[in-house]
Amino acid sequence: MKTANQNLSTLKVERSQRYFNKLSLFFYDFILYGVISKYAWGSSIQRLDAHYKKYVSSNHLEVGVGTGFLLNRVVFDTAKPRLALMDLSRECLAKTKFKVSRYAPETYIQNLLEPVQHKIAKFDSIAINYVMHCVPGSFKEKGIAFSHLQPLLTDNSVLFGTSVLSEDVHKNLFAKPFMWLMNYLGVFNNRNDNARDLKDFLEKNFQVLDFEVVGVTAFFAVKNK
Repeated sequence: MKTANQNLSTLKVERSQRYFNKLSLFFYDFILYGVISKYAWGSSIQRLDAHYKKYVSSNHLEVGVGTGFLLNRVVFDTAKPRLALMDLSRECLAKTKFKVSRYAPETYIQNLLEPVQHKIAKFDSIAINYVMHCVPGSFKEKGIAFSHLQPLLTDNSVLFGTSVLSEDVHKNLFAKPFMWLMNYLGVFNNRNDNARDLKDFLEKNFQVLDFEVVGVTAFFAVKNK
């Protein structure tokens, strides 16, 4: 039986997910990567591409796929990589699967706050890009999402990604109102997110390879201890 906190988290997840529909996804890439990421969050497409290039492998799981914009830009080191997509949104999975259909990706529907129920062979890299700021709770609570993905990592594989922070970061004049709006609508759940809590959780559970805050965006990469 779920607790009251678990039920509240489920409601917040469902509230966030309803904004990822065919209409919003049509404009998603231009709004997020063309405008907001660069001018509000402080991370350019080039910076995001570089993060992928450094850590992605040809046996890769993409978690929280969005439209597959960044994934579609990846140059794998083989013509036939093993690629898997994981998301709670069927709309996001369908759009991304179509965009990267040349790789015949596996797809998995999954709530990150719950243990992974699928039987999946492990991966050499897992990306979770611009996802955690949508997940309810502080990192002390929603960090469990990383723990749920941990069994899918091979001994030497890397989990990497980004997340938009709210606490103890400098928000420019564009970031302040937009972040407030995203939290008000329930798309974001990051009012209590800060670099300290994120890094503390990662250090307790993984070996941290990379951790940097660019603008209001945390870039991270970890591997199993």
